[in-house]
Amino acid sequence: MVFSKNLYLSSDIKKGYRKYIRALKLNKTSFLLYLVVFLEGEDKLTLLHNAIFLNNYKDTGACIVGLALGKKSGIELISKIVEDTYKKRHDFEYHSFLKAEEG
Repeated sequence: MVFSKNLYLSSDIKKGYRKYIRALKLNKTSFLLYLVVFLEGEDKLTLLHNAIFLNNYKDTGACIVGLALGKKSGIELISKIVEDTYKKRHDFEYHSFLKAEEG
């Protein structure tokens, strides 16, 4: 599990996001936490509940690019990522956009 340097956060998690990151690193689940991730070897964003992520993908090279409280907030966060990509690059290649931000 890898965290993006420019982590996207839903508006309801911005103040306390560090405790959620710490919980993920300690393999502890949080009831409402959803993750926006690039699973290892994929270039599509995936929205996963943190319990599913920790049970199935924590030991992979999955890249966490966003944190949200609730599924609806997670979907809105993906929309924000796609919108930011289009505004800056004038295309929808968000995988390339986010990888470029890492470099």
